[in-house]
Amino acid sequence: MSEEFIEYRCNICSSILKISPENIISICEYCGGLNLVSGMIDVKDVYITPSVSVERILQEFWSRVRGDVDLRKLADKLRINSIQGWYVPFWVSRAEIDGEIVYTKKQYRGKKVEVIRRRERFSEGVDIDIIGRRQVKNIALRGLIKAYFNHNIPVVEIDKLDESWWRSNKLSILNIEFDKKESEIALREEAIDSIRRRWEHIADEIEFFKAEIKKMEKPKLILLPLWEIVYEYGGSLYTAYYEGWAGRPLIFFEPVTMGRRILYIAGMFTSIIIGVFIGSASSSVLFNNSDNVSIAILFLLFIVTFLGYRSAKGFISDIRVEKSWK
Repeated sequence: MSEEFIEYRCNICSSILKISPENIISICEYCGGLNLVSGMIDVKDVYITPSVSVERILQEFWSRVRGDVDLRKLADKLRINSIQGWYVPFWVSRAEIDGEIVYTKKQYRGKKVEVIRRRERFSEGVDIDIIGRRQVKNIALRGLIKAYFNHNIPVVEIDKLDESWWRSNKLSILNIEFDKKESEIALREEAIDSIRRRWEHIADEIEFFKAEIKKMEKPKLILLPLWEIVYEYGGSLYTAYYEGWAGRPLIFFEPVTMGRRILYIAGMFTSIIIGVFIGSASSSVLFNNSDNVSIAILFLLFIVTFLGYRSAKGFISDIRVEKSWK
């Protein structure tokens, strides 16, 4: 039984390239030439947002630690366990969509509920994306692509980067599992689904929904830099994720300090005390049949209960999550 080995050579000097299954691009160690080793795309469809240096990411990490009310007290006890970065592939496009929807919306007037039925036409543009890999579980990726769209980050054509940039690049470039044709189909589906999801947040019930893509830009593959820092405190490991083009944090997992736990306890007991007073007041108001006031008090009771739940959840947790993208 024979095994077949595929050997990749540089398109410029024919030297053997060192690659792995994760590679989408390989830079020749001899001539510095750019080689696209994935047969699923054309180099003209690939764009990249260059990353800042690892030193900049570490600087932002320690700046975040020393500027945080809780973490700055622990700064001397934190230790960096590992730091690594990747260029993550996203297929992106923009679609113009026309459509029509029929939905119902409930309006509450005292104890009465009025159901309003509406028919609306819509026409809007939407930015769409899919991750270029089928199995991705990293929770920071949604934050990464949201930050890209929200801040209108510029990209450059990958074949316009010079040899010195490639030689200084320290990040792995992850391969893709969707070609351009597959991505276009998936992007069209995501465009329609994203519009429907938005209406689902507005309507109580959708009776009819129709949407049609009038125009969609040619999909392009963008490579966005993502950095991961794993740090240690008190024998436990925590993770922080950063977007690479400016070094801003995306998600920061923090240990829950004793001071934070005390605040959570205070929040729980405060919610209980306020809830008792509101409960007593609501009993009196409901007995007197005052509709407007009773709804307001019940709303306040819901808010207090929610705050108590959040405080209790924070108290029993060992990890606090800070999401920084906007």
